[in-house]
Amino acid sequence: MKLLILLIVIIYFIFNTLLSILNYRNRNAEIPEEVKDVYDEVSYKKWHQYNMENFRFSIVTSFIDLVILLLLLIFNIFAEVHHLAQDWTQSVPLQSIIIIGFYIIVDYVVTIFTSYYGQFVIEEKYGFNKMTIKTFIFDKIKSLILIIIIGGGIIYGLSNLYINNPDMFYLYAIIAAVLFIFIFNILYTKVFVRIFNKLTPLEEGELKNKIIEYSQSVGYEISKISMMDASKRSSKLNAFFTGFGKFKHIVLYDTLVEKMTPDQIVSVLAHEIGHAKKRHTLQSFFFNIITIAINILVLSLCIKSNELGVAFGFNGANFGFGAIIFILLLQPISLLFDIILNPISRKFEYQADAFAVKYWPKEHLIDALKILGRENFSNLTPHPLYVAIKYSHPPLDYRIKAILKYKE
Repeated sequence: MKLLILLIVIIYFIFNTLLSILNYRNRNAEIPEEVKDVYDEVSYKKWHQYNMENFRFSIVTSFIDLVILLLLLIFNIFAEVHHLAQDWTQSVPLQSIIIIGFYIIVDYVVTIFTSYYGQFVIEEKYGFNKMTIKTFIFDKIKSLILIIIIGGGIIYGLSNLYINNPDMFYLYAIIAAVLFIFIFNILYTKVFVRIFNKLTPLEEGELKNKIIEYSQSVGYEISKISMMDASKRSSKLNAFFTGFGKFKHIVLYDTLVEKMTPDQIVSVLAHEIGHAKKRHTLQSFFFNIITIAINILVLSLCIKSNELGVAFGFNGANFGFGAIIFILLLQPISLLFDIILNPISRKFEYQADAFAVKYWPKEHLIDALKILGRENFSNLTPHPLYVAIKYSHPPLDYRIKAILKYKE
Protein backbone atom coordinates (compact mmCIF):
# COMPACT_ATOMS: atom_id res chain seq x y z
CA MET A 1 0.00 0.00 0.00
CA LYS A 2 2.83 2.40 0.87
CA LEU A 3 4.57 1.73 -2.44
CA LEU A 4 1.31 2.26 -4.33
CA ILE A 5 0.70 5.70 -2.77
CA LEU A 6 4.30 6.75 -3.43
CA LEU A 7 4.06 5.58 -7.05
CA ILE A 8 0.81 7.51 -7.61
CA VAL A 9 2.43 10.70 -6.28
CA ILE A 10 5.58 10.23 -8.40
CA ILE A 11 3.73 9.22 -11.60
CA TYR A 12 1.44 12.23 -11.30
CA PHE A 13 4.48 14.51 -10.96
CA ILE A 14 6.19 12.93 -13.98
CA PHE A 15 3.04 13.11 -16.12
CA ASN A 16 2.37 16.73 -15.20
CA THR A 17 6.00 17.68 -15.83
CA LEU A 18 6.12 15.97 -19.24
CA LEU A 19 2.86 17.64 -20.23
CA SER A 20 4.25 21.03 -19.22
CA ILE A 21 7.46 20.39 -21.18
CA LEU A 22 5.40 19.45 -24.25
CA ASN A 23 3.43 22.68 -23.95
CA TYR A 24 6.57 24.73 -23.36
CA ARG A 25 8.29 23.34 -26.47
CA ASN A 26 5.33 24.41 -28.56
CA ARG A 27 5.94 28.09 -27.72
CA ASN A 28 7.77 28.67 -31.03
CA ALA A 29 4.97 27.31 -33.20
CA GLU A 30 3.55 29.62 -35.86
CA ILE A 31 1.07 32.14 -34.44
CA PRO A 32 -2.47 31.66 -35.83
CA GLU A 33 -3.60 34.40 -38.20
CA GLU A 34 -6.51 35.42 -35.94
CA VAL A 35 -4.22 36.44 -33.07
CA LYS A 36 -1.11 37.75 -34.83
CA ASP A 37 -1.97 41.30 -33.76
CA VAL A 38 -2.25 40.47 -30.03
CA TYR A 39 1.45 41.15 -29.38
CA ASP A 40 3.90 43.37 -31.17
CA GLU A 41 7.42 42.02 -31.72
CA VAL A 42 8.83 43.47 -28.49
CA SER A 43 5.89 42.28 -26.38
CA TYR A 44 6.02 38.79 -27.86
CA LYS A 45 9.71 38.49 -27.07
CA LYS A 46 8.89 39.62 -23.54
CA TRP A 47 6.15 36.96 -23.34
CA HIS A 48 8.68 34.28 -24.38
CA GLN A 49 11.02 35.29 -21.58
CA TYR A 50 8.17 35.43 -19.06
CA ASN A 51 6.93 32.01 -20.15
CA MET A 52 10.43 30.53 -19.93
CA GLU A 53 11.04 31.80 -16.40
CA ASN A 54 7.63 30.70 -15.15
CA PHE A 55 8.11 27.27 -16.68
CA ARG A 56 11.47 26.73 -15.00
CA PHE A 57 10.19 28.10 -11.72
CA SER A 58 7.11 25.85 -11.73
CA ILE A 59 9.27 22.78 -12.38
CA VAL A 60 11.58 23.68 -9.48
CA THR A 61 8.74 24.40 -7.04
CA SER A 62 6.89 21.22 -8.02
CA PHE A 63 10.06 19.19 -7.48
CA ILE A 64 10.64 20.78 -4.07
CA ASP A 65 7.05 19.97 -3.06
CA LEU A 66 7.51 16.38 -4.27
CA VAL A 67 10.76 15.85 -2.32
CA ILE A 68 9.27 17.23 0.91
CA LEU A 69 6.15 15.10 0.53
CA LEU A 70 8.13 11.93 -0.18
CA LEU A 71 10.34 12.50 2.87
CA LEU A 72 7.28 12.96 5.09
CA LEU A 73 5.72 9.74 3.76
CA ILE A 74 8.81 7.52 3.53
CA PHE A 75 9.97 8.27 7.08
CA ASN A 76 6.46 8.02 8.59
CA ILE A 77 6.64 11.57 9.93
CA PHE A 78 2.84 11.82 10.15
CA ALA A 79 2.76 8.84 12.54
CA GLU A 80 5.33 10.59 14.75
CA VAL A 81 3.19 13.73 14.78
CA HIS A 82 0.20 11.55 15.72
CA HIS A 83 2.09 10.13 18.71
CA LEU A 84 2.85 13.68 19.89
CA ALA A 85 -0.79 14.65 19.37
CA GLN A 86 -1.87 11.72 21.56
CA ASP A 87 0.32 13.07 24.35
CA TRP A 88 -1.38 16.45 24.09
CA THR A 89 -5.02 15.38 23.77
CA GLN A 90 -7.25 12.30 23.72
CA SER A 91 -9.75 14.01 21.42
CA VAL A 92 -9.68 12.31 18.00
CA PRO A 93 -10.96 15.45 16.18
CA LEU A 94 -8.22 17.56 17.78
CA GLN A 95 -5.61 14.91 16.95
CA SER A 96 -6.81 15.04 13.33
CA ILE A 97 -6.50 18.84 13.31
CA ILE A 98 -2.92 18.58 14.63
CA ILE A 99 -1.86 16.00 12.00
CA ILE A 100 -3.45 17.79 9.06
CA GLY A 101 -2.40 21.17 10.47
CA PHE A 102 1.22 20.00 10.54
CA TYR A 103 1.07 19.12 6.83
CA ILE A 104 -0.65 22.41 5.95
CA ILE A 105 1.91 24.45 7.91
CA VAL A 106 4.85 22.69 6.20
CA ASP A 107 3.28 23.39 2.81
CA TYR A 108 2.41 26.93 3.87
CA VAL A 109 5.99 27.75 4.90
CA VAL A 110 7.38 26.47 1.60
CA THR A 111 4.74 28.43 -0.29
CA ILE A 112 5.75 31.67 1.45
CA PHE A 113 9.22 31.50 -0.12
CA THR A 114 8.09 30.32 -3.56
CA SER A 115 5.24 32.84 -3.80
CA TYR A 116 7.57 35.64 -2.69
CA TYR A 117 10.00 34.79 -5.49
CA GLY A 118 7.20 34.45 -8.02
CA GLN A 119 5.64 37.77 -7.03
CA PHE A 120 8.64 40.00 -6.32
CA VAL A 121 11.13 38.57 -8.80
CA ILE A 122 9.31 37.16 -11.84
CA GLU A 123 6.08 39.21 -11.76
CA GLU A 124 8.05 42.32 -10.77
CA LYS A 125 10.52 41.84 -13.61
CA TYR A 126 7.76 41.81 -16.24
CA GLY A 127 5.73 44.65 -14.78
CA PHE A 128 2.81 42.65 -13.37
CA ASN A 129 3.51 43.06 -9.67
CA LYS A 130 1.91 46.01 -7.90
CA MET A 131 2.05 44.45 -4.45
CA THR A 132 4.12 45.86 -1.59
CA ILE A 133 5.96 43.77 0.98
CA LYS A 134 3.45 44.96 3.58
CA THR A 135 0.48 43.77 1.50
CA PHE A 136 2.23 40.45 0.87
CA ILE A 137 2.81 39.86 4.60
CA PHE A 138 -0.73 40.85 5.56
CA ASP A 139 -2.16 38.61 2.81
CA LYS A 140 -0.20 35.65 4.19
CA ILE A 141 -1.36 36.36 7.74
CA LYS A 142 -4.99 36.68 6.64
CA SER A 143 -4.73 33.49 4.59
CA LEU A 144 -3.31 31.59 7.57
CA ILE A 145 -6.10 32.83 9.84
CA LEU A 146 -8.73 31.75 7.29
CA ILE A 147 -7.07 28.34 6.93
CA ILE A 148 -7.08 27.87 10.71
CA ILE A 149 -10.70 28.97 11.14
CA ILE A 150 -12.32 27.43 8.06
CA GLY A 151 -9.98 24.48 7.56
CA GLY A 152 -9.89 23.65 11.26
CA GLY A 153 -13.68 23.89 11.43
CA ILE A 154 -14.12 21.56 8.44
CA ILE A 155 -11.71 18.97 9.85
CA TYR A 156 -13.29 19.11 13.31
CA GLY A 157 -16.80 18.86 11.87
CA LEU A 158 -16.04 15.97 9.49
CA SER A 159 -14.12 13.97 12.11
CA ASN A 160 -16.97 14.37 14.62
CA LEU A 161 -19.44 13.40 11.90
CA TYR A 162 -17.43 10.26 11.19
CA ILE A 163 -17.04 9.29 14.84
CA ASN A 164 -20.71 9.77 15.69
CA ASN A 165 -22.25 8.55 12.41
CA PRO A 166 -19.79 6.20 10.69
CA ASP A 167 -22.50 4.41 8.70
CA MET A 168 -24.08 7.65 7.46
CA PHE A 169 -20.83 9.59 7.06
CA TYR A 170 -20.82 9.42 3.26
CA LEU A 171 -24.30 10.88 2.84
CA TYR A 172 -23.96 13.51 5.58
CA ALA A 173 -20.55 14.61 4.25
CA ILE A 174 -21.98 15.14 0.74
CA ILE A 175 -24.84 17.24 2.12
CA ALA A 176 -22.43 19.27 4.27
CA ALA A 177 -20.07 19.87 1.31
CA VAL A 178 -22.88 21.04 -0.98
CA LEU A 179 -24.24 23.40 1.69
CA PHE A 180 -20.75 24.76 2.32
CA ILE A 181 -20.18 25.53 -1.37
CA PHE A 182 -23.59 27.17 -1.65
CA ILE A 183 -23.04 29.38 1.41
CA PHE A 184 -19.45 30.18 0.39
CA ASN A 185 -20.67 31.34 -3.02
CA ILE A 186 -23.18 33.70 -1.42
CA LEU A 187 -20.64 35.08 1.06
CA TYR A 188 -17.71 35.23 -1.38
CA THR A 189 -17.90 38.91 -2.30
CA LYS A 190 -19.71 39.97 0.86
CA VAL A 191 -17.04 38.58 3.19
CA PHE A 192 -14.02 36.80 1.72
CA VAL A 193 -13.12 39.15 -1.14
CA ARG A 194 -13.38 42.11 1.23
CA ILE A 195 -10.81 40.56 3.56
CA PHE A 196 -8.17 41.08 0.87
CA ASN A 197 -9.58 43.78 -1.38
CA LYS A 198 -11.66 46.94 -1.28
CA LEU A 199 -14.90 46.92 -3.25
CA THR A 200 -16.50 50.20 -4.23
CA PRO A 201 -19.76 50.74 -6.12
CA LEU A 202 -19.21 51.46 -9.80
CA GLU A 203 -19.57 55.18 -10.39
CA GLU A 204 -22.49 56.59 -12.32
CA GLY A 205 -21.60 57.16 -15.95
CA GLU A 206 -21.39 55.63 -19.40
CA LEU A 207 -20.04 52.25 -18.32
CA LYS A 208 -22.64 51.62 -15.62
CA ASN A 209 -25.44 52.83 -17.86
CA LYS A 210 -24.38 50.50 -20.67
CA ILE A 211 -24.08 47.51 -18.32
CA ILE A 212 -27.54 48.09 -16.87
CA GLU A 213 -29.04 48.78 -20.28
CA TYR A 214 -27.57 45.61 -21.74
CA SER A 215 -28.54 43.38 -18.79
CA GLN A 216 -32.10 44.66 -18.89
CA SER A 217 -32.32 44.13 -22.65
CA VAL A 218 -31.53 40.42 -22.23
CA GLY A 219 -33.66 39.98 -19.11
CA TYR A 220 -30.84 39.54 -16.60
CA GLU A 221 -31.26 41.18 -13.20
CA ILE A 222 -28.15 42.55 -11.49
CA SER A 223 -28.33 43.60 -7.85
CA LYS A 224 -24.89 45.18 -7.54
CA ILE A 225 -21.91 46.29 -9.66
CA SER A 226 -18.60 46.86 -7.88
CA MET A 227 -15.03 47.72 -8.77
CA MET A 228 -12.17 45.93 -7.00
CA ASP A 229 -8.78 47.48 -6.29
CA ALA A 230 -6.91 44.63 -8.00
CA SER A 231 -4.21 47.07 -9.13
CA LYS A 232 -2.64 47.07 -5.68
CA ARG A 233 -1.47 43.51 -6.36
CA SER A 234 -1.23 43.03 -10.12
CA SER A 235 -1.70 44.73 -13.49
CA LYS A 236 -3.60 41.72 -14.89
CA LEU A 237 -7.25 42.05 -15.92
CA ASN A 238 -10.36 40.19 -14.87
CA ALA A 239 -14.04 40.39 -13.98
CA PHE A 240 -16.38 37.89 -12.35
CA PHE A 241 -19.97 37.19 -11.34
CA THR A 242 -20.97 35.68 -8.00
CA GLY A 243 -24.15 34.78 -6.15
CA PHE A 244 -27.56 33.46 -7.02
CA GLY A 245 -30.95 35.09 -7.50
CA LYS A 246 -31.11 38.38 -5.60
CA PHE A 247 -27.46 37.99 -4.62
CA LYS A 248 -26.11 38.40 -8.18
CA HIS A 249 -23.06 40.62 -8.07
CA ILE A 250 -20.69 41.82 -10.81
CA VAL A 251 -17.11 42.62 -9.79
CA LEU A 252 -14.80 44.45 -12.21
CA TYR A 253 -11.06 44.74 -11.68
CA ASP A 254 -10.02 48.39 -11.76
CA THR A 255 -7.30 47.33 -14.22
CA LEU A 256 -10.02 46.08 -16.57
CA VAL A 257 -11.86 49.41 -16.41
CA GLU A 258 -8.59 51.22 -17.07
CA LYS A 259 -7.55 49.17 -20.12
CA MET A 260 -10.89 48.59 -21.90
CA THR A 261 -13.59 50.76 -23.40
CA PRO A 262 -17.15 50.54 -21.97
CA ASP A 263 -18.28 48.60 -25.07
CA GLN A 264 -15.51 46.05 -24.62
CA ILE A 265 -16.29 45.62 -20.92
CA VAL A 266 -19.98 45.10 -21.70
CA SER A 267 -18.98 42.38 -24.18
CA VAL A 268 -17.03 40.59 -21.41
CA LEU A 269 -20.03 40.81 -19.09
CA ALA A 270 -22.33 39.72 -21.94
CA HIS A 271 -20.27 36.53 -22.12
CA GLU A 272 -20.73 35.97 -18.38
CA ILE A 273 -24.45 36.67 -18.63
CA GLY A 274 -24.49 34.12 -21.45
CA HIS A 275 -23.33 31.47 -18.98
CA ALA A 276 -26.25 32.32 -16.71
CA LYS A 277 -28.85 32.46 -19.49
CA LYS A 278 -27.63 29.13 -20.88
CA ARG A 279 -27.87 27.65 -17.34
CA HIS A 280 -24.18 26.73 -17.36
CA THR A 281 -23.89 27.71 -13.69
CA LEU A 282 -26.65 25.28 -12.76
CA GLN A 283 -25.19 22.50 -14.90
CA SER A 284 -21.73 23.10 -13.43
CA PHE A 285 -23.26 22.92 -9.95
CA PHE A 286 -24.64 19.44 -10.70
CA PHE A 287 -21.27 18.36 -12.10
CA ASN A 288 -19.72 19.64 -8.88
CA ILE A 289 -22.12 17.50 -6.84
CA ILE A 290 -21.02 14.42 -8.80
CA THR A 291 -17.33 15.21 -8.28
CA ILE A 292 -17.99 15.90 -4.59
CA ALA A 293 -19.73 12.52 -4.25
CA ILE A 294 -16.78 10.71 -5.86
CA ASN A 295 -14.21 12.64 -3.84
CA ILE A 296 -15.99 11.92 -0.55
CA LEU A 297 -16.14 8.26 -1.53
CA VAL A 298 -12.35 8.29 -1.90
CA LEU A 299 -12.07 10.17 1.43
CA SER A 300 -14.24 7.52 3.12
CA LEU A 301 -12.04 4.72 1.79
CA CYS A 302 -8.88 6.50 2.97
CA ILE A 303 -10.04 7.24 6.52
CA LYS A 304 -11.41 3.69 6.99
CA SER A 305 -8.39 1.82 5.63
CA ASN A 306 -6.48 -0.07 8.32
CA GLU A 307 -3.96 -1.24 5.71
CA LEU A 308 -3.21 2.34 4.70
CA GLY A 309 -2.65 3.45 8.28
CA VAL A 310 -0.40 0.50 9.17
CA ALA A 311 1.70 1.00 6.01
CA PHE A 312 2.69 4.48 7.20
CA GLY A 313 3.38 3.71 10.87
CA PHE A 314 -0.08 3.96 12.47
CA ASN A 315 -1.74 1.21 14.49
CA GLY A 316 -4.69 1.17 12.10
CA ALA A 317 -7.07 3.48 10.31
CA ASN A 318 -6.59 7.13 11.23
CA PHE A 319 -8.96 9.93 10.21
CA GLY A 320 -6.33 12.69 10.08
CA PHE A 321 -3.80 10.72 8.07
CA GLY A 322 -6.50 9.29 5.82
CA ALA A 323 -7.59 12.86 5.05
CA ILE A 324 -3.98 13.76 4.15
CA ILE A 325 -3.73 10.81 1.74
CA PHE A 326 -7.03 11.95 0.24
CA ILE A 327 -5.58 15.46 -0.25
CA LEU A 328 -2.60 13.90 -2.07
CA LEU A 329 -4.87 11.77 -4.27
CA LEU A 330 -7.05 14.79 -5.04
CA GLN A 331 -4.63 16.05 -7.70
CA PRO A 332 -4.55 12.88 -9.85
CA ILE A 333 -8.31 12.46 -9.31
CA SER A 334 -8.86 16.07 -10.40
CA LEU A 335 -6.76 15.38 -13.49
CA LEU A 336 -9.17 12.62 -14.46
CA PHE A 337 -12.11 14.95 -13.87
CA ASP A 338 -10.41 17.61 -16.02
CA ILE A 339 -10.06 15.19 -18.93
CA ILE A 340 -13.81 14.51 -18.74
CA LEU A 341 -15.21 17.92 -17.78
CA ASN A 342 -12.91 20.41 -19.53
CA PRO A 343 -14.35 19.61 -22.99
CA ILE A 344 -17.80 20.40 -21.55
CA SER A 345 -16.45 23.62 -20.04
CA ARG A 346 -14.91 24.65 -23.38
CA LYS A 347 -18.26 23.97 -25.07
CA PHE A 348 -19.91 26.27 -22.50
CA GLU A 349 -17.42 29.02 -23.37
CA TYR A 350 -18.29 28.82 -27.06
CA GLN A 351 -22.00 28.99 -26.20
CA ALA A 352 -21.47 32.01 -23.93
CA ASP A 353 -19.51 33.75 -26.68
CA ALA A 354 -22.34 33.02 -29.13
CA PHE A 355 -24.86 34.54 -26.72
CA ALA A 356 -22.70 37.63 -26.23
CA VAL A 357 -22.34 38.42 -29.93
CA LYS A 358 -26.01 37.70 -30.57
CA TYR A 359 -26.94 40.83 -28.62
CA TRP A 360 -23.73 42.90 -28.80
CA PRO A 361 -21.38 43.70 -31.72
CA LYS A 362 -18.89 40.87 -32.12
CA GLU A 363 -15.92 43.19 -32.77
CA HIS A 364 -16.11 44.42 -29.17
CA LEU A 365 -15.79 40.89 -27.77
CA ILE A 366 -12.94 40.06 -30.15
CA ASP A 367 -11.08 43.23 -29.15
CA ALA A 368 -11.73 42.52 -25.46
CA LEU A 369 -10.39 38.96 -25.75
CA LYS A 370 -7.25 40.23 -27.47
CA ILE A 371 -6.69 42.82 -24.74
CA LEU A 372 -7.16 40.16 -22.05
CA GLY A 373 -4.73 37.91 -23.90
CA ARG A 374 -2.11 40.62 -24.26
CA GLU A 375 -2.35 42.09 -20.76
CA ASN A 376 -2.43 38.67 -19.05
CA PHE A 377 0.37 37.25 -21.25
CA SER A 378 -1.77 34.45 -22.70
CA ASN A 379 -0.11 31.62 -24.62
CA LEU A 380 -1.06 31.96 -28.30
CA THR A 381 0.34 28.55 -29.29
CA PRO A 382 -0.54 26.00 -26.57
CA HIS A 383 0.03 22.35 -27.42
CA PRO A 384 -3.23 20.60 -28.47
CA LEU A 385 -2.75 17.81 -25.91
CA TYR A 386 -2.18 20.35 -23.13
CA VAL A 387 -5.33 22.17 -24.22
CA ALA A 388 -7.35 18.94 -24.27
CA ILE A 389 -6.34 18.03 -20.71
CA LYS A 390 -5.77 21.33 -18.92
CA TYR A 391 -7.76 24.09 -20.63
CA SER A 392 -11.23 24.87 -19.28
CA HIS A 393 -11.44 27.66 -21.92
CA PRO A 394 -10.66 27.27 -25.64
CA PRO A 395 -7.42 28.90 -26.86
CA LEU A 396 -7.81 32.51 -27.96
CA ASP A 397 -7.61 31.84 -31.70
CA TYR A 398 -10.23 29.08 -31.46
CA ARG A 399 -12.66 31.46 -29.77
CA ILE A 400 -12.09 34.24 -32.30
CA LYS A 401 -12.55 31.84 -35.23
CA ALA A 402 -15.86 30.71 -33.75
CA ILE A 403 -17.02 34.27 -33.01
CA LEU A 404 -16.33 35.35 -36.58
CA LYS A 405 -18.65 32.58 -37.80
CA TYR A 406 -21.53 33.55 -35.51
CA LYS A 407 -24.38 35.57 -36.99
CA GLU A 408 -25.38 38.62 -35.01
